[in-house]
Amino acid sequence: MNYIDLFAGLGGFHLALEKLGHKCVFASEINTYLQSLYIKNFPDTWVDGDITKTKLEEIPSHSLLCAGFPCQPFSVAGLKKGFKDEKKGNLFFEIMKVIKVHSPEYLILENVQGLLHHGGNVKRNNLKNSNNSEGETLRTIRKLLEDDNLPQGGYEIAYNILSPDEFGIPQHRKRIFIVARLRSKGGLKGFKWPKKEEIPELNIFNGNFYFDKNIDSDELKILQLNKKEQLAFDAWNYFVNSFPKNKKIPSFPLWSHEWGATYPFESKIPLDCTITELLETKGSFGKKIQGDNKKEILLEYLPKYAYTAPFSDWKFKNIQKNREFYLENKGFLDSFKKKLYNVEFSWQKLEWSCQNTKYSLSDKIIQFRQSGVRVKRNHRFPTLTTASAQVPYVPKLKRRLSCDEMGRLQSMGGLKYKPLFNKGARKAYGNAVNTHVVYLIAKNLLKKIK
Repeated sequence: MNYIDLFAGLGGFHLALEKLGHKCVFASEINTYLQSLYIKNFPDTWVDGDITKTKLEEIPSHSLLCAGFPCQPFSVAGLKKGFKDEKKGNLFFEIMKVIKVHSPEYLILENVQGLLHHGGNVKRNNLKNSNNSEGETLRTIRKLLEDDNLPQGGYEIAYNILSPDEFGIPQHRKRIFIVARLRSKGGLKGFKWPKKEEIPELNIFNGNFYFDKNIDSDELKILQLNKKEQLAFDAWNYFVNSFPKNKKIPSFPLWSHEWGATYPFESKIPLDCTITELLETKGSFGKKIQGDNKKEILLEYLPKYAYTAPFSDWKFKNIQKNREFYLENKGFLDSFKKKLYNVEFSWQKLEWSCQNTKYSLSDKIIQFRQSGVRVKRNHRFPTLTTASAQVPYVPKLKRRLSCDEMGRLQSMGGLKYKPLFNKGARKAYGNAVNTHVVYLIAKNLLKKIK
């Protein structure tokens, strides 16, 4: 079967369908770095750039369209402008343009899990083989694909949320997959989503994942922690190892700035307080507030989240919980918090997602995020993202995941990507579709094709 690969990235769809014996006759990828990698890995495929500038009539005939399309907000309000809205250029509408010209029999689309309820106004649907609720955005997509006025009539569609760790791959990566087939060709009769595997508890250190033994020295420098990250790691490593074993490290985010702080946050927030009121309280880490300029007081003595309005419910509750936590552990926290004074603001927070495990970082997985240092259990990796700083750090290896390891987590092992490991490919792996999941879906969808 001939197929096309839109918003192709590194070629996750290509690898899956090639394994099933199908032929890619056209790929589109606007990023020039990724174009070069795609050509390097799939030299027999015509690779074009910006799909909005492609002459659609020149795209070869194909029976299957694949697309991991970017999720750009759109709704019924946007739809009223239809395909004439060139300024916004919603890229799903570009897929519809291709469909109107070529009428492929099958579609396989992929996007972030948030697409399921994006746009609000969530309602139930009666679709088979699908989640039974959808938001305005997904409902708009479905209506476009089901439209009987399409050249070959509408599609029967189904969608589901799937993750690689449900099929034995140690990465938690929930994505929505949409499959469709022309109703005139029989629709989705007989189609079933791949059965989730009954697998034992995953553990990245216990045969569930292969780590690289030898890594290029240039790449290794990028994978190791920089000085600021190391400072944050050392501080929280001390915290976890030294925290009283008879007490529980909470699962809510630990905001160390609240340990000793007494600035108002309940009936009144700092932004609404007078200087006199603020001088009677303590700021971050319990430091006595001083000064005669309110702006300088807010900037110097209070955490960033405390002098912005409004105070959301989750922020209010987290401040409250952290102050209670401080009072319960005052002795230990007073001696520890000094280690955080020179740590980056964002990393003065800890997200401990390891309940009922050993108080240690050496056997965990770490991410340095804007929301704090996140610690996860070692049974599976968190979702790979396009942010290089969030590439999982493995303390046991004293480095982040290599590009080859990221490729294996995306079931794309063996892909040629160098010399762009430090830029293009690392980001692209975080944005890629998981090849094994696509393979399982496509195998079920296209199984009757000879």
